[in-house]
Amino acid sequence: MTEIEQARLDMGGFEVNAYVVHAPEGDLIVDAGAEPEKILARVRKPVAAILITHGHRDHVGALDAVRRVTEAPVYAHPADAEDAGVTDYEPLRDGQDLVMAGETFHVLHTPGHSPGSVTFVVRRDQIVGDLILPGSVGRTDISGASWEEIEVSVRKVMPFWDGTTRLFAGHGPVLHAMEELETNPYLPLGVV
Repeated sequence: MTEIEQARLDMGGFEVNAYVVHAPEGDLIVDAGAEPEKILARVRKPVAAILITHGHRDHVGALDAVRRVTEAPVYAHPADAEDAGVTDYEPLRDGQDLVMAGETFHVLHTPGHSPGSVTFVVRRDQIVGDLILPGSVGRTDISGASWEEIEVSVRKVMPFWDGTTRLFAGHGPVLHAMEELETNPYLPLGVV
């Protein structure tokens, strides 16, 4: 059974999340932002891959250190990879199904917070990066961000939600999709 474990990391005084997905045949790391030793301490099996939700520094700051230890391939969207200095990576594309370590990761390109943001759909759950945050969405007042795109992206992930869907966000606690739908003023109603 696949389990997603959260690691809360200190990135220059504020918290950012990394995740270790414990799939049937290995582990996968999502967003190696800081404190590589804390991320690696949660690994139980060989690491099959390192996935990146988007290329902002707080989500890739420990990437090189984690890659050196695990020797795992890195997957990123090309629209963010080069800007973030990520080299030697496998490109992600919208609608792609990655089957790794006995688990399927459905990739949705969800720009708005950054041009190359992606969401990983893992069974009923989603690893959303900074697309959706507790009571909010990712910032759109920074370079490469767009309010219009983030609105479209939020609408794109919502049809995958059901009553049990959890959202693994880049910052803050793990969210319950239906609670966010009821309380988050940035989420459009009537979509699910």
